Amino acid sequence: RPDRVEPATQNLLPSNPFSLTSGSSSVTVTEPNHGRSNGDTIRFRNVTGSPGGLAFTVFENSSGFSISSVTTNTYVFDCGSNATVTETAGGLTVTAGPVTQLA
Repeated sequence: RPDRVEPATQNLLPSNPFSLTSGSSSVTVTEPNHGRSNGDTIRFRNVTGSPGGLAFTVFENSSGFSISSVTTNTYVFDCGSNATVTETAGGLTVTAGPVTQLA
């Protein structure tokens, strides 16, 4: 019998996982013990509000985002638009997962 391959799944992130700085397009994401690596592509879902003054749809890009500056509990991505507000935001039910998973 062949080994079972588990499908990639979404991870529920902590409340308001995005840290944004006004005038910057870099977003720091908090995801404890994520196990991700520089260059991984991540897709976010269930973003609420307007993190950094940007539309939530900026964060729910179906192509995902390449991540960098990876630490044990955080990583950074470029959202492509400069934030207009410095804040920690995103909502209570944001998930991070593979691009290939259906919405």
